[in-house]
Amino acid sequence: MVNQTFSPKIQPIYEKLIGCDNPIEQIQAVYELGNLSSEEDALEAILRGLLLPDSDIKLAILDILMQPEFFGEAIVQPIIDLLGDEDMEVRKQAIEILGMTKDNRAVPPLISSLHDKEPDVRYCAMASLANIGDKNASSHLESCIDSDNWQDRYYAIDSIGMIANPAAAGSFLKAFNDENPKVRENAALSAGFYDRHPEVKAKLIELLDDEELEVQGAAAFMLGEYKCKDAVPQLCDFLKTDTEDLILIAIESLSKIRDPTSISALIGMLDHGAPEISIAAQEALDVFRNIVIIEPLVDALKHDVIVRYIEHRLRKFPEQPGKKKNPERSLSSLKLPMWLEMLLHEILINGQEN
Repeated sequence: MVNQTFSPKIQPIYEKLIGCDNPIEQIQAVYELGNLSSEEDALEAILRGLLLPDSDIKLAILDILMQPEFFGEAIVQPIIDLLGDEDMEVRKQAIEILGMTKDNRAVPPLISSLHDKEPDVRYCAMASLANIGDKNASSHLESCIDSDNWQDRYYAIDSIGMIANPAAAGSFLKAFNDENPKVRENAALSAGFYDRHPEVKAKLIELLDDEELEVQGAAAFMLGEYKCKDAVPQLCDFLKTDTEDLILIAIESLSKIRDPTSISALIGMLDHGAPEISIAAQEALDVFRNIVIIEPLVDALKHDVIVRYIEHRLRKFPEQPGKKKNPERSLSSLKLPMWLEMLLHEILINGQEN
């Protein structure tokens, strides 16, 4: 290996990498080669370093191979060869890089890595398969849904959701009823990839009644992404809870769905004690057109304590004979903002006439 001949710039660095018995100097040689990406044979010299037994050197090389100058088809097979390495970190980083390449040649060895003895390696393999997106991997990921380890099921549902193979929908739906709330939560958050499946929305609506707040929140969020009007009544009910995070998620989803039936509930949040909820309610109401929101606003104002007192006062102190005033002129003389003058005109004057 040391006798390999490279260009004059690369050869002495390659010899230090291969022939030196000091790991620190060898790692320095790796990074020196990484700085010579303009040399045609730099990549070959770096890849040959993967044959060295030292794990730290391999990890340094893998770090270099993620640079745009070296990242490409040529690195795929040498990295695949590392999936059987005895060092867990080497296997894990190799798997992550293979997922980034999106090269289908990596799919079969990554499927084999689903059976690695180390959980973190298995989870990296799941993520990389999802990143590549080959639907042939779905059936192998489905087998992880039946694992006794809830983390296997958690990461598997994430990957199945990303690949979104219609043939795997049955396994995906099963996760909504998983005994572990983390798995149910992840199923809800991954449901966006199955947005065209007829049963997914119904499953998400069921999760709004889940016993775990995190699962409820995940379902509420995704139903907002779906713009699901069937979820509006329960999302409005969430606004009555004491859990601020759940209220904020419900408000955000209602703003995405834009159903006029939610306006009254959102108006009720404008004077919430938590400033962030009040602001979120304002921003949610801002998405509605004036013609849609004006009537609910008027109805809400009619129940405002100040407006109710004004009505009370008008009834208690009616105009005396011969001293009748023009209420419209009196209202105009206050020089209120136009929108407020219009609302008070509707409540105080038209209401009196009716």
